[in-house]
Parts: sequence; C-alpha cells; structure tokens
Amino acid sequence: MITPDLKSGLRRDFKRYTEIFYVLLGCISLLIAVLLLENKHGGNFVIKSAMPYCFCLVLISSILAFSIFLVTFYTYNQMMNNSLAIVGFTFLISGTFDIVCLLSYTDMSGISGITDPSGKSVLFWLLARIVNAIGFLLLINVSGQRKDRLGRGWKLVVSLLFIVTTVLFVYLFDGLSGWIYGPVGLRPAWNIILAIIAAIYGYNTCRMIISSRKNGDPLNKTLACAFIIMFFCQIITIGLVSLHDIRVLLSCILKFTAFLLFFYVFYIQGIKRPYVLLSKAKEELNEYAFELDRLVDKRTHELKQVNQRLMADLEVARGIQQAMLPSVLPQNEYVSFVSGYLPAENLSGDFYNVIRIDGSHYGIYIGDVSGHGVSAAMLTVFTFQRILSLVDEIGKEGMTIPAMVLEHLFNSFNAANFSEELYIVLIYGVYNIDTGIFSYASGGLNTSPLRLRPDGSIQELDSEGFAICKLGDFISPKFSNRQVMLFPGDKLILYTDGLVETLNRDKQPYSKERLKDLISRHRKWNANQMTQKILEDVKQFSEKINDDVTILTIEVLRPF
Repeated sequence: MITPDLKSGLRRDFKRYTEIFYVLLGCISLLIAVLLLENKHGGNFVIKSAMPYCFCLVLISSILAFSIFLVTFYTYNQMMNNSLAIVGFTFLISGTFDIVCLLSYTDMSGISGITDPSGKSVLFWLLARIVNAIGFLLLINVSGQRKDRLGRGWKLVVSLLFIVTTVLFVYLFDGLSGWIYGPVGLRPAWNIILAIIAAIYGYNTCRMIISSRKNGDPLNKTLACAFIIMFFCQIITIGLVSLHDIRVLLSCILKFTAFLLFFYVFYIQGIKRPYVLLSKAKEELNEYAFELDRLVDKRTHELKQVNQRLMADLEVARGIQQAMLPSVLPQNEYVSFVSGYLPAENLSGDFYNVIRIDGSHYGIYIGDVSGHGVSAAMLTVFTFQRILSLVDEIGKEGMTIPAMVLEHLFNSFNAANFSEELYIVLIYGVYNIDTGIFSYASGGLNTSPLRLRPDGSIQELDSEGFAICKLGDFISPKFSNRQVMLFPGDKLILYTDGLVETLNRDKQPYSKERLKDLISRHRKWNANQMTQKILEDVKQFSEKINDDVTILTIEVLRPF
C-alpha cells in the first residue's frame, strides 16, 4: 500500500531528478521505436546513405573531445584536480582514435564517397568507446585532490605514447581487427565488449545520482544524464550485423549528444565556474564595501577586544615564564652567581637557574627554546620541571654528571607530545666548590662560555653539542662531559645568542668581540657590577630588543 509519505517522497525525488527521468524516458522511447521499426521491416533497417552523416557526427564529436582536453589541460595548474586531468587525457585518446577511425575507411575520396569501413576502422571506433568507458570509470573512483607525482606534461607524453603504440599495433597485426569485424559483418566479441561498456556506464550513472543526492551539485545530474545517453549508445548497437544499420546513425547521434553534455560539464567545471565564483566574490566584496562604513567602528572595537585578550594571554605566559626564573641565586663564601636578563618585546624563551645539589656541587644551566609566545613559555616550564624532577630520578650523584642530565632531558623531550619544529638548546654545568672544577655538557647552545682571568685574558670554552629536539627516532646523541679548572678571581660568563646577535640601527650585531673587549676592560669589577655593565652596554647599543638577553656569571671568590 502506497502511503501519503511515500507519495510525497516519490514526488520530491521526481522533482529533484526531473532531467534524469526525462533523459531515461527519451532513450527508452528511442530504443522501443527502433525495435518497432525493425519489426515492421522484418529485420535490420539499413540506410546506405547514413554513413556520411555518421562521418560528420563522429568528426564533430572528436572536435568536442579535443576541446574538452584543451580546457582541462590548460586549467590543470589552476584547478590541480586529478579527476579533470583523467577526463582530459581520456578525451584526447578517444578523440584521436575516432579521427584514425575516419581515416581508416576504405574510400576517402570525399564525404559522398564514403563506402564500407575496414576492420581497422571498426576496431578504432570500438577502442574509442573502451577508452571513454575506462576514463569515466577512473573519474568516478579517483579522488580529485589525490596527490599526483606526474605533471600534465608527463601525462601528455604518456597519452601520446599510448596512442602511437596502439595505432602501430593495430596496423602491424592485421588479424586483430578480425576478432571484431569480418567479411560477414560484426563478430560476437563486439556484442560482449559493448555489453561490458554499457555496464560501466550504468555503474557510473548510479554513482553520479548518489553523489548528486549527497552534495546537490547540478553538474552531477548533468553527468548522470550523459552517462545514461552513453549507456543507450552502447545498448543500441548490440546485435548489429551491418554498419549501415540505422542503429549506427542513432548511436552516433547519442554519442554526439552525450559529448555536448560532457563539454558543458567540463567547460563549466574548468572555465566558467571559477569565473562565476570570482564574479560572485566580487559582488559580495562590493556589498561588504558598501557596509564597511557602518561596520568599521564595530569591527575595530571587536578587534581591540580580541587584541586585548591576546595580549592578556601573552602577559599570563610571560608571567609564567618570569615566575620560573629564580629571583635569588644561591651564594656562599667560595662562589657567587649573578644573573642578568633583558626581556624581548615579543615573549621569547630564554631561561636559567642555579640549583644546589649537595654541600659541594651546584648545578647551573642556561638556554633558549625555539619560537616565541605561549609555546616558548611552555617549553621553558617543561625544561625547569624536568630538570628538577631528575633529582629524584637519577639522584644527586647523577645530577653531578652533565652528560647524563642532558641525555635524560633529550629522552623526556622525545617522549613528550611536542611538535617536530620545537627544540631546546642549553648548557648544563656543575661547579664543585671543593675542587674548583666546572664540569659541563652542551645541548646545542650556540654561544661559547667565556672564562675571564684576573689578568684580563679570556678563554673561550668549547660548546659544541646536540640540541634537545624531536630526532629520538633517528639518532641517539652522545653528550660529552668537559671540564675547566676555575681559580679564585676567575669569572665564567654564560650567555644566550640574544646578547651577541642584538642589532643596532645600522643592523650591526653586538658581537662576541665587543663583549670580550668589555669584560676584559672591566676585569676588576665583581660579577654583579660586570653583569649590570653588560646589560647597560646592550641597551645603549640597541634601541629595540628583539630577543631575550640572558647572562649568568659565575665568580670564584678570593679567600680574602
């Protein structure tokens, strides 16, 4: 029993697919008319004079095929749609086979002189149908956005090679066409191949109807109509005995009609639709322009609010980062630790700390993280927390081995869910107040620690090392322990690249040479005075600090 809801649903489907229903009805009516005509004449209805018309229709269809190829070929770089590329080269191959089909007729003295086709001509006619069917099957099943290694130039070369190879193969092997066409007419293989091609078009039709139902694109309905016509184009030629049959003429008419629809679809898809979208965008832009005066105050206010929220978030991140930096460094009668810090205008990622490991050892680290803003603050928090947690994991003795600390930090960083472009560079060292030995290992910090002796001479310490980055799946870096003996009166200056890379108004960097000259001239100052002098000199040198400037000075105190 048909319910009102079912009637309403059928009515909606009919309205949605009116064009498809009408095309299907027209093709079925044409097929029935042919069957009735053949029944009236007691068999196949032959029209000897139909061949010139078939010739013209095939020629025009080939021109349409080449036009579709040109449209898709020259819009490929803009559209980057592999489906359109498949269609374009499909029409190039099938159109060429149709032209070769026409050139293979036994008498080409003129349109009126076209007589009987050769077996090769019929074979090329069939090959054109096969190529079209396969091409449209790929169109349905291959994603248009799929990454393609071959550019349009290589696709063209492959298509031309396929065309040349096929033509040579057909002409070199005369017996091949005998499977399709012989002295008595068309072979049974013809009907089998056409049935397979028709099945492909039937499948394509169903897929297009489903796609149209999902996305509502009217071009999918147009393609479905074209596939229906191509389906009946194959069906109507099944069972042919002679190529002068009226079915051949009707098949050419159906193919020409379908190609017109294909040209419309791919012209719209490749040329007209982008311009329509552009025109629509221009119209919308004009509308926005008319409304701009009225909305400018409102939008400006909203942008200010958004900017205030962003700045507030950055200030929170800056506060988190600043809170992690120690306000007071440990001191005793043997060694003094002094820090200096100039924050950049943009939230950056410098960090430093001095921790007391036991009664004789102090852990010192200074470093930088990649990027700016919230991500830099989060990396800083991670570094502080991870190093502090290592005290419990590897113990105080392990904390006195810099290479072990960096190795654990590297493994922890790779185990964490950080993106691949983030990294940390630092130097971790341990100062033993009993022996005066400063042991350290580099985690890729691109500045050289400077040892300032009481006489003003300077020793640059080796700081080569591997950064803390997301390469744990590919490499296991070996961090090296290095040692330097610090004597009373020595100062060791650790700093980040923001210091030596700060630029003045002439785009000249502050440089390591300027830093060495400054500390050598003020060698008699204590660590606090020297650190403050360096910061003052940087401020005078540069009007704008684009990267954090961080200094950590270790001074071995004299006994009196």
